[in-house]
Amino acid sequence: MATKSIKAIFRDWWYFIFIELSVRYSELHWDSIVENVEKMIGCGDPSNGYAEYVCPQCGNKKQVPFTCKSRFCTSCGKIYIDKWVEKIVGNIFDVPHRHLVFTIPQELRKIIFNNRMLIKVMMDCASQAALEVLQSRGTDAVPGMLVIVHTFGRDLKFNVHVHMLITEGGLTTNNQWVDIPFLPYGLLRKKWQYYLLTAIKATLPKTRENTQFIDDLFKRNDKGFYVNAEKKMTSARRAARYIGRYMARPALAEYKIIHYDGRMVTFWYIDHKTGRKITETIEAKEFITRLIDHIPLKGFKMVRHYGIYARRSKSISMKILQSCKRFVQMTIEFIANDSKSLTWRERMIKSFGKDPLICSKCKEEMLLWRIWHPKYGEIFDLSRDGPFEYDIKDKENQTIQDRQNKYIQLELFPI
Repeated sequence: MATKSIKAIFRDWWYFIFIELSVRYSELHWDSIVENVEKMIGCGDPSNGYAEYVCPQCGNKKQVPFTCKSRFCTSCGKIYIDKWVEKIVGNIFDVPHRHLVFTIPQELRKIIFNNRMLIKVMMDCASQAALEVLQSRGTDAVPGMLVIVHTFGRDLKFNVHVHMLITEGGLTTNNQWVDIPFLPYGLLRKKWQYYLLTAIKATLPKTRENTQFIDDLFKRNDKGFYVNAEKKMTSARRAARYIGRYMARPALAEYKIIHYDGRMVTFWYIDHKTGRKITETIEAKEFITRLIDHIPLKGFKMVRHYGIYARRSKSISMKILQSCKRFVQMTIEFIANDSKSLTWRERMIKSFGKDPLICSKCKEEMLLWRIWHPKYGEIFDLSRDGPFEYDIKDKENQTIQDRQNKYIQLELFPI
């Protein structure tokens, strides 16, 4: 049986179906897709650059290829999410949050698929609806809203929806924190529907058919568009890690691929409605199409901050909260926390319990010997750029041990 990795499937089929798939997308979107896919295919390939480490004791060498850093890549995408979660843990307020999911009818999916900028419209409309509903409780309080968009369902098909992490309360114009533990969800659904359909209608050509289309969506969804708002989290740290699962991650984890025979791909997912495990087998071309449908336009922000979490007001909000008696003991350390991202070496130790820079032969710590880049060539060489003269023959003859304490250890973090 062939390997079950997503990278292997793309390597087998990408260049055969390249032209056929290109007509499915706008030119701008296709450029973004090609860039991400080709980065992913070349991830970990030494021909795309590498760092080389050497053991000063025995001369053993280890080559560490550069990674692609594309969020479409299953491994690099996970690293991106982990870093984001660690960062956001130290930058959200330690108050109860609620996780909201804003959905749309199936009839709107094709419109948004063909006009990806409407995704930002969805995010803006969700935040506007949530703000107005919260303020409908008789306050001018502004909450913190962290908004993330997903374009896929569990079956990998295009099913765009918005995830929001919102504080259960907000700051008033009098710089007071007000708790608002309940939102009228019926009103939230109607607000979400109204703002979204009004915004989409404004982007469509002004024809009788389009007007009728929007009117029908209002009539058929007389209770508004569905919003799931059941998940409440009292711990801000847990909330940040929870919402991290909904970050701009690859649409499918590789462990869900059961079989790939070079032509057909079998994968599984849990049906959202029934909770049952569904196994599906599709052609490799269809599998690739479903995955690349979810690659965003280059530079498009799939995560946005609103309210007191918006960048322009975040620092001011932090200062205000630190002056509130309720937050003095509860939050000062928390909101001042500057989470440190793990390095490549630290992630490897954490994941596998093994230091990748300890020589497998003699157990000495390895030194950075060389960095090579396909465009710039050799951009670092210890014998050339180190703080002392380094004779390569010494390494080959293993006579470095008596001088190894003079070395300045340089670490490369290729990921």
